[in-house]
Amino acid sequence: MDDHSLVHLLLGVSTEGACLMDAAGCVQAVNEQAERMTGYRRDELLGRPFPGKPKTRASQGNGSLAWRLAPSRQWIGIRITRKDETQVDALCAIYRLGPNGEAGMLLKLRPEDVSATEKAALDDMKTKLGAIFDSMADGLVLIDESGKVLFFSAGAEALFGFEAAEVLGANVNVLMPSPYREEHDGYLSAYRQTGKRKIIGVGREVSGRRKDGSVFPMYLSVGEVWLEGRRFFVGVTHDLTRAKMVEGRLWMLSAAVEQSPVAVMIASPEGKIQYVNSRFVQLTGYAEEEVIGKNPRMLQSPDTPKRQYERLWETIRSGGEWRGEIQDRKKGGETYWAFEIITPIRNPRGDIIHYLALQQDVTEQRRDKEALLLSEERFRKVAEMVGEWLWEQDPDGRYIYSSDAVRDILGLEPQQIIGKRYLDLFADEASASFLSKALPQPFYRVVNCYRNQAGRRVFTESSGAPIFDRRGRLVKWRGVDRDVTARKKAEDELRVRNRAMESVHVGIVISDARAPGNPNIYVNPALSNITGYSQEELLKGGMHMLQGPGTDPAALVKIRDALATGQSCEVTLQNYRKNGEAFWNELLLSPVPDEKGEVTHYIGVQTDVTERRRAEQNRRDLEIAKQIQLSLLPSGPLHAARAEVIGVCLPATHVGGDYFDYFENAGGIDLVIADVSGHSVGAALIMTEVRSMVRARCRQSAYAGPSEIMQDLNGLLHEDLTRSELFITMFFCRFDPETRTLKFADAGHNPALWLREGERACRTLDADGLVLGARRTVSFEEKTLMLAPGDKLLFYTDGLTEAQDASGAFFGLERLCESFETSRLLEPQAIIEALLSDVSSFCGRAQLSDDLAMVVLEVK
Repeated sequence: MDDHSLVHLLLGVSTEGACLMDAAGCVQAVNEQAERMTGYRRDELLGRPFPGKPKTRASQGNGSLAWRLAPSRQWIGIRITRKDETQVDALCAIYRLGPNGEAGMLLKLRPEDVSATEKAALDDMKTKLGAIFDSMADGLVLIDESGKVLFFSAGAEALFGFEAAEVLGANVNVLMPSPYREEHDGYLSAYRQTGKRKIIGVGREVSGRRKDGSVFPMYLSVGEVWLEGRRFFVGVTHDLTRAKMVEGRLWMLSAAVEQSPVAVMIASPEGKIQYVNSRFVQLTGYAEEEVIGKNPRMLQSPDTPKRQYERLWETIRSGGEWRGEIQDRKKGGETYWAFEIITPIRNPRGDIIHYLALQQDVTEQRRDKEALLLSEERFRKVAEMVGEWLWEQDPDGRYIYSSDAVRDILGLEPQQIIGKRYLDLFADEASASFLSKALPQPFYRVVNCYRNQAGRRVFTESSGAPIFDRRGRLVKWRGVDRDVTARKKAEDELRVRNRAMESVHVGIVISDARAPGNPNIYVNPALSNITGYSQEELLKGGMHMLQGPGTDPAALVKIRDALATGQSCEVTLQNYRKNGEAFWNELLLSPVPDEKGEVTHYIGVQTDVTERRRAEQNRRDLEIAKQIQLSLLPSGPLHAARAEVIGVCLPATHVGGDYFDYFENAGGIDLVIADVSGHSVGAALIMTEVRSMVRARCRQSAYAGPSEIMQDLNGLLHEDLTRSELFITMFFCRFDPETRTLKFADAGHNPALWLREGERACRTLDADGLVLGARRTVSFEEKTLMLAPGDKLLFYTDGLTEAQDASGAFFGLERLCESFETSRLLEPQAIIEALLSDVSSFCGRAQLSDDLAMVVLEVK
C-alpha cells in the first residue's frame, strides 16, 4: 500500500470531516464527511483552494495565509462556501505539518451542531479499522493521549504474540523494549505540552518487543486522529525481521564482491556493463563511471584473435560457461593477461538477465612462463652447438632433459635416461657419495664415474647449479658433463709417479762441512732436472757451475758468510742451466749439526721460481693489456641529432672478453656489443681484432644491413676463432636518425631490451643466428622496428644477468627488466649508474665472475 492510499484510508475512518492541504493551500485529500459539508465531490476539490475561510481576526487575509495565521490545535469557527453558493458555519481544528506548515496542513471539520456522542464515534472508528486491518499482515494499534491501547488488530496479535484482550487497556509501552518503554510516557506528555513531534507523521525503523521478550526490528508509522474533540494516535507496524536478514546477506555479498581480489564485471544480455568492483578499476585503470553503460569490447586487445572473442560469445549466449586465458588492454594501452570465467545469471524462469565475468591477473605468471621457455630454448640451442652433455634434473635427481651428447659419452639415447636418477647411472655407490649428500648449491668440475652401455667406466667432469623459483624453492638442477676419461687416466698415472717423488719435488743438495771447500756429496734427480746437469756433474763440479754474469755478488757473499759461520740463510739469485738458460733459484741453506752441536753438513733446498717471477711480470703485462683493451672502447657518450648513446665495461679479471662500440657512419649510428668466450690476453686480442674488422667493414659498406655485416665478420674470424678455440656472441644494430628506424641482427647474444615511451614494461629484441666461429657459413636473421622519441634501448652482456649473490642466485633477466623500468625517466648515464648500483646491491660481497658490459641508447 503506497503513502497516497494510506492517507485516504486514514482520512476515511474519521467520523469528522478531514481535508489535507499543501503549503499553498490547495486540497490534496478529503474524506466523505468533508465532501458532504462542502457539497463538492473529491475530484472537484483536489488541487484547488479549500472553499472556506477562518472567522478569527488573527487570520485576516486570503488563501493559504489565512490558514497559516489562524490558531492551531483548537476548534475555531470557519465559514464554508458550498458548491450551491450557500454559506454555512462550521468548526475547524488546524494541524500544521512541518515548520510553519511548510509541509502542508490537516483540517478537521465538524458542524457547529454536532451532537453525536464520543463513544459512538470511537466505536464506529474501531469497527472500520478492524474491518480494514484485521485482514492485513501489518499490525495496527490505536491508543489515546495517555498511551492506553484502545484497538489491537489481528496483524498486531501475530506480530507481537499478544492476544488483543491482553493488551487492550494496557499502556502501549508493553510493546517496547528498554529504554524506549521507560521514555514513552514522557514523550507523550512532552508532545501534549509542546506539540513537538519526533515520530508522529514520520515513519521510521524502531525496535518492538514480543510477548516472549524477544526484540525485533519493525517499521512504525504513527498518525494523529481527532475524534469528538479528543486526540488519538494510530500506529501501523510492519515486521522488518526478514528484510533485515536479506539486507544483511546482501551487504555481506556486496562487500565480498567489492573487496574480492579478482576483478568482477556484470553486464546486461545486450553487452552493456552495469557493475565493476574496485579490483576491476585497479586492474584496468578505468574509473567506474568510464565503463558503466559501455560494451566490454573496449577492453579488447588487438593481439587477441577475433575468433577467440567469437567463440567466447557463442558459448555464453548459448547458456554455457566460458573460461580461459585472454589478453585484454588497459586504459593506458598496456596489455595484460587474465584468467577469465564468464557465466550467465538467470532469473527464476531460467532467462539470462546478466553475465558475470571474473578476471584474475596472470600477467606475471605468463611473463615468467615465457621467460622460462625462452631460457630453455636458448639452453637447448647451446646444447646443439657444443659437444658436451647438457642435462636437467628434477629436485629428486631424475633427468627431465638430456642433450644428444649423452649418446657419445655413455652410448645411451637421451630418451633412455629421461626419468632415471643420476645415481642409477653411476658405476658404484662410492662414485655417488659426494652428490648424494650435496646441499642445493652450485658445484663445479666434480669428477663422476659412470658405466656406459658397453659396461666400461667413463669419467666426466660435472658442473651444475640449482634453479629456484621466486619463493626460494628448488625447481630443478641444470648442468653439463664433459668426458675426461682419457685425461683421468693420464692424471692417475702421473699421480703414481708424483707419490714416489713427493719428497723430492724440489732440488736438494748436501755438502760436507768438514771437508775443505764444502764439496757436494748428494744431489737428487729434481736438481738435475732444474739445472740440466747430471747428478755426476753436480757432484764433481760443485754448485759454482750455476753462477753466471747475472748472478748477484751480494747473494754469493751472504752464502759464504753463512757457510763460514754455520748459520742458515735464504736467498733468491739468478743461476744458469747447463744450456746457458738463466733461471731464478730460491735457495734455503740450513746447517746440520751432530749430537755435539758441531756442523757436519749443509742442506740446500733449491726451488726454481722462474715461473713465479714470470707470472708476476705477466700480471703486470696483463694489467697493461687491460688498459689497452679499455682504451679501444668509445672514449665517451655519443650525442647525435636524434639519439644519445653511452656504454660501460667492467672486466671481471685483468683482461676481459666483453666489448662494445658505437660510432656515426654515413649519417646513421652503428652499434655493436659482443662477448668473447674466456678471460685472457687471447680474448682481449681477439676482441681488438673484432673492433678493427667491425669498423673497417662498416666504413666500407655504409649501407649494408646488419645481417650482411655479421655474415662477413663470421667468415673473416672463423679461422682465428677455430684455432684459438674461442667463439663470439654479438648483437649488431644500425640506427637511422632521419626515420628513427633500427635494424639489427643477433649472433647468439643476449636479447636487447626496448622500453617504449609511455609503456611501463620493456620488450626484448632478438633475432635468430649462431655464435660467430661455430660454422664458416651462417645466415643471420635481420629485423627492423620503428622507434619513437623517448624510447630507450639497453644492450648488455651475460655478465649482467648472470651476476650472482652469495647464495648463487642470478640477477636474471626479470630483475634486469624491473631495474630498467624503474630507471625509465633517467638520462642514459644515470640509467647505467642505477643498473650498476642495483647489481652491486644484489651481489653484496660476492665478486663478479664474468665481464659486464652494457650500452644505453635513447631516441630523441
